[in-house]
Amino acid sequence: MILESIKIGNIRSIKNIDLTFPQTTMLFYGDIGSGKSSVLKAIEFALFGTLKSADLSGDSILRRGENKASVELTFLLDGDRYVIKRSLSKSKAGTVSQTKGSFTINDSLTSYAPTDLRRKILETLNYSVTRYERAQKIDLFRYTVYTPQESVKEILEAAPEKRFEILKDVFGIEKYEVTLRNIKIIIDFLRDDSKETEIRIGQLEGIEDVIPEKEEELKLQVNKISGMEKESEVKQNEINLVKKDFDAIKSKKEDLSKKIIELEGKEKTFKDYTELREKYAKDLETAQNNIKTNEEEAKKIVLAELSTDLTEDQIRAQISEDREQISEKGKEKAVLEQKIKDVDKLLKEGKCSMCGQEIHEEKRFKGELKDALGKVESFSSEIETLSKNITTLEQNLKNLQDYTANKSKIELYKKLVEASKIQEMDNQKKLDEMIGKLTQVQKEIDDTLKAFKIADITELKQLELEIRKNLDSFEKNIEELKSLKNAIDIELSAERTTLEYMKKEVNDLKTWLEEKKKLKEKLEYSTEIRNWVKDQFPVLLRDIERQILISSARDFNTFFKEWFNVLVESGNIEVEIRPDDFQPIINVNGYDSPFKDLSGGEKSAISLAYRLGLTKIINERYQDVKTKDLLILDEPTDGFSQQQVNRMQEIFNSLNTSQMIIISHERALDSFVTDIYTFKKSNHITKVQRESM
Repeated sequence: MILESIKIGNIRSIKNIDLTFPQTTMLFYGDIGSGKSSVLKAIEFALFGTLKSADLSGDSILRRGENKASVELTFLLDGDRYVIKRSLSKSKAGTVSQTKGSFTINDSLTSYAPTDLRRKILETLNYSVTRYERAQKIDLFRYTVYTPQESVKEILEAAPEKRFEILKDVFGIEKYEVTLRNIKIIIDFLRDDSKETEIRIGQLEGIEDVIPEKEEELKLQVNKISGMEKESEVKQNEINLVKKDFDAIKSKKEDLSKKIIELEGKEKTFKDYTELREKYAKDLETAQNNIKTNEEEAKKIVLAELSTDLTEDQIRAQISEDREQISEKGKEKAVLEQKIKDVDKLLKEGKCSMCGQEIHEEKRFKGELKDALGKVESFSSEIETLSKNITTLEQNLKNLQDYTANKSKIELYKKLVEASKIQEMDNQKKLDEMIGKLTQVQKEIDDTLKAFKIADITELKQLELEIRKNLDSFEKNIEELKSLKNAIDIELSAERTTLEYMKKEVNDLKTWLEEKKKLKEKLEYSTEIRNWVKDQFPVLLRDIERQILISSARDFNTFFKEWFNVLVESGNIEVEIRPDDFQPIINVNGYDSPFKDLSGGEKSAISLAYRLGLTKIINERYQDVKTKDLLILDEPTDGFSQQQVNRMQEIFNSLNTSQMIIISHERALDSFVTDIYTFKKSNHITKVQRESM
């Protein structure tokens, strides 16, 4: 990330400034309190928003007496241009909060809520979103890009335990501490899960002994069902034998019944033929009378003249069309009448009944009322005309229907006469045929009685009655056998249902036995995992944490000693980093010396070497972060001689940083910076002047 420009409004002592930054080393020069740090806080606010733990709360950075503040930061990253805009606003109650911001990538602007904007920036810079999304201090930025002077002193002068906690957080290994604290949660979960498993195993205790008993009961049930199936089969065979005898007798009875029916049929036929003979004679007489009557009725009907050439369908269609017009015009008339009521009410009341607004176009409404009344009158006239036309059409339809009906009657009488003449001939023919058939049927009846050597049908019916009584006895026997078999089958069905239940019970027991086996395996595995998490996992985490710290301390010590020796050439001071807690060990003339007893220049040299070593190690640990090209140093030369200032160039060259901002109240660094930004405060307002070297 390379800073390109920043626009600041109402941030601390800055009222309104617009700065551009070259891709070189810059010096922010000015007296203490002139506003240099305000620019740095504006940069940090633009990137991450308000951060209470980093002295970046809304109250602390909003300029006193102002209600709004804004920062617009432009930077370059991987060939793209990014612009961040953030704002602050003070409510009437005095609460300062962030408002909606924006993020522009190559002229493509997107608006974001403050937290969403931070998440987007973290993703862009390859910072951990989960770690810093809601954090109140962005440690990775504070210890690799911009570390305020007091923060370095806090680390150097802190108690070993405090320093260790700060650096663990900076190096990102505090997650191991969190993991260690969460081990109890994992152990409790595994213990509770094991208890539930043990309870379930206890519920399944003794299931191995039950299965053989249930399988033996199942075997007995199968044998019982097999015996009942054989008993049912025996009953069915008995039914079949009795039914065979029943069917033979029934067949004999049916043959005799057929003879009786046949004879009864012939007697009935003779009777029917006799009735038909009488009927045909009567029908012949009726047909002759109908011919005479219909000829007389046809002569009585007179056809009237018609006043229209339309057919019935055409008249009905015309009536339907007129009625549809009446309906349509009636609907339009009803709409207009409602409109007349509404306009009339509006004119009478002088205002709208819905919104209460007074009308200002009375003339237009009166015109609309007049037009509507005219249209209603026109529709009424048209409806009346159509109604009269329908009346005329309906009368014409009635006349046409009467004419058609009378004409149809005449045609009908003619057809009836013709039909009656045909019936006359047909009935005469049928009468002659029926006399012949009666003679034939009488002969067949006589022949049948003669064949059975009986005088009448009564003797055959007596024989049939005796056979029927025999059949009833057989049928009763069959029903009794069926009832016995049905009882067996019902019991058999119940036993089969019991068998299915017993099979399911055995299968369920086997399933539970398999479940018990798996639960025991699970319990054994969970116990192993719980013991490992309890006894070995913490040791493993501590080993990982220790190795990371030892490795970081070793590399850190190398850079720290090298850069301190560059800044302080005196051979009587030796420094190194204690790997256990990153405590700087200072040896002066062979004796340990506390940090507070050093001179101002020596303190600054240790602080700068410690600060830059920390930056170097962290950047190497976080290879993918996008802020490695930017470095901001806060008062790094406090107490330095000019020779020490000159030696800083060697350190800066080894850092290989593309852009660097140095904050100082001395101009001693102007020998190796390209631009100087001079900060001056007047009337509590910071002014900045840029000077290129």
